[in-house]
Amino acid sequence: MNYPVPENEAERLAELYALDVLNSGRSAALNGICLLARQVLNLSFACVGLVDRDRQWFMAQSGFEEMEGTTREDSFSTWTLLGPDVLVVPDTRADERFLSNSFVTGDPHIRFYVGAPIALRPGLNIGSLCLFDPEPREISDEQLDVVRHLSNIIVDQFRLHEATRRAKRELEHRRTGQSLLEMQSRELWRRQTLLAQTERLAKVGGWEFDVASERLTWSDGVYRIYGLTPGRETTAEIALSHFPPEARQQFLRKFETALDHREPFEIELPFVNAHGHHRLVRKSCELEVDGNGVVRAFGILQDITEQKEAEQRMWHMANHDALTGLPNRGLMRDKLDAALRRARRSGKHVGVLLADLDQFKDVNDTLGHDAGDALLIEAARRLSNCVREVDTVARLGGDEFIILLTGIDGPQEGMVAAQRILAALSSPFVYRRTALSCRASIGVTMAPAHGTDPSTLLKNADIALYRAKAAGRGVAVEYDPQMQQATESRIQLSARVRLALENGEFLPYYQPKVCLNTGAIVGFEALLRWRHPRKGLLGPQEFGQVFEDADLSVAIGERLLALTTRDMASWMELGCSFGHVALNVSSPEFARGELPERILSALDSAGVPPERLVVEVTETVFLGRTAQTVRQSLQALHQAGVFIALDDFGTGYASLSHLKQFPVDRIKIDRSFVHDIEHDIDDAAIVRAVINLGQSLGIETVAEGVETPAQAAYLRSNGCDFAQGFLYSKALPAARVPGLLKGWNAKEVALQASASLDRAV
Repeated sequence: MNYPVPENEAERLAELYALDVLNSGRSAALNGICLLARQVLNLSFACVGLVDRDRQWFMAQSGFEEMEGTTREDSFSTWTLLGPDVLVVPDTRADERFLSNSFVTGDPHIRFYVGAPIALRPGLNIGSLCLFDPEPREISDEQLDVVRHLSNIIVDQFRLHEATRRAKRELEHRRTGQSLLEMQSRELWRRQTLLAQTERLAKVGGWEFDVASERLTWSDGVYRIYGLTPGRETTAEIALSHFPPEARQQFLRKFETALDHREPFEIELPFVNAHGHHRLVRKSCELEVDGNGVVRAFGILQDITEQKEAEQRMWHMANHDALTGLPNRGLMRDKLDAALRRARRSGKHVGVLLADLDQFKDVNDTLGHDAGDALLIEAARRLSNCVREVDTVARLGGDEFIILLTGIDGPQEGMVAAQRILAALSSPFVYRRTALSCRASIGVTMAPAHGTDPSTLLKNADIALYRAKAAGRGVAVEYDPQMQQATESRIQLSARVRLALENGEFLPYYQPKVCLNTGAIVGFEALLRWRHPRKGLLGPQEFGQVFEDADLSVAIGERLLALTTRDMASWMELGCSFGHVALNVSSPEFARGELPERILSALDSAGVPPERLVVEVTETVFLGRTAQTVRQSLQALHQAGVFIALDDFGTGYASLSHLKQFPVDRIKIDRSFVHDIEHDIDDAAIVRAVINLGQSLGIETVAEGVETPAQAAYLRSNGCDFAQGFLYSKALPAARVPGLLKGWNAKEVALQASASLDRAV
């Protein structure tokens, strides 16, 4: 290796590769800068080179035959990388570093060289602006300043490239199906294409002002920025006339200060060209000092309008939701941070309202994403109309919105605003002749009462929102510290249940089902129990809230299926005539998919015939986004021989049409109707109606929670097929089922029900 390598070579190369421009082709804007540099400095050749691991690649060039690049050993940029400032070689023949360089000894016979390092980050030089000539010469300080300015413009071009790539990555992560995002994407790419076409020499120009004579001269590039014909005489008055009055005064103040203190400056100003177009320009100014005074001012004028517009658009896209146009989570958090700081100074309060649309998933699943998007847009509009101009509405993602109330006088205003929002959302929203519910649940927190930092307020708002949903939805709930304790208890319980699953503490207990006519046991229902090491045997009422966690619900369901099929196989080996076993299946188990395959596989592995199993589902399983999956799964199980039972019939929201749409073999009458069947005429009427419905459709009926002979007699006399409850037996562990079956006296059970019926008559 016959060339020097910077100490930070690995970091420098990483910076170069991260820029991802080596294969992007030549840049028209950089070619223009090379041409400008040659004209301003009266040199023969110029190029912009980026130095790779063992090669220099030309991104732009002017004055010599087009070529891809050079070896790193022959590259003058290799030496330019080593320093932070411009490298000047007045005569390569007098410099040992370049005596044997092939471009010195051969064509184009370089004798004079100036190289300005290009660094997007301090200390990480990725390449250089190279200016060279076949004649040795010296360079003035003023010319060096021009080189530095041109290299700064090149750096700006690469930074613009970085910003464009960031915008592209952001666009790629957006959902392509959102029409609004597509429109924004097209607009952004249109602007970027326009920017690429217009970033030529016409967007950059040099100017010079002689202080003594007040003579102003421009390069052709400046004339083009002004929209004037190159070569016409110009004055400082003409130059300033294209700036609005305020911008003109701002520049003059900067210029006068620079002359007084002999300090260069750079300024961005609004500008109106000769065609009346409003633009934004960046103007830099350097000074030539002779003795005690400034004799000349010079610099670069650059049109940065498209660059600024692109930056502004990218900022907006990064901080706003593409669908609704509302601020997103990141911007909302910044606004909340600022609101809390202002509140601490003023003694005011800040409100955080977390709103979640109640029926959004149902709308998405039944009518499609277009309807869901329309609902979100309408909800965003109504929320925005409910707050003051100083407040903010943001979309956090999905169907969650956050409302930030700033500078309010008291904590009670948060609930007042929440009620106003609930009222605004209560009216249905009509989409393609379909009325959609726009109702929401809201969790309310207030600062400083419920927290003084964004994370705490948002966490507590989420806890309050959970309570609002649990309270029946469509309500607003203000955070209370006791909710935090309940949440922590729920989290601890979930963690303990996971440990219990690992330790095998969950197991099925079995409650018999009895034929009301014969008194015989026809089957069992598998009921989940937790054998807690300290608290003993627990029923679902002690831990049922963990089923809200879909993952835990599926894990418990799989555990129950494995143990139940194992117990059934064991009873079959003992020759027990246990009939069938009913197993409850939850919505998350259907949603996970492949439920029929898992159930039939478990039965097959245990050697249990499918007709020995009854799958019980509640009415709520038929509703929502899993309805089609549930239908397909139940049909597959039914065709394989598994019986299907509808549990807790009459307590949910299912339509009677579901009895036709789904393959239901049995209806289970909920214990809440059976409990007062002897005394409540409404309950008795409901029970009779369910039994009659089952008989009409050829569906068997099973009554739960039967505790007295009189209840059994009533059910039998009205045609109910089966019953289960404490009258016959509590739920038993698997080991006691064979003994129960062996000692069961069906005739005695039937006679007991018959005798009770006779007494009632």
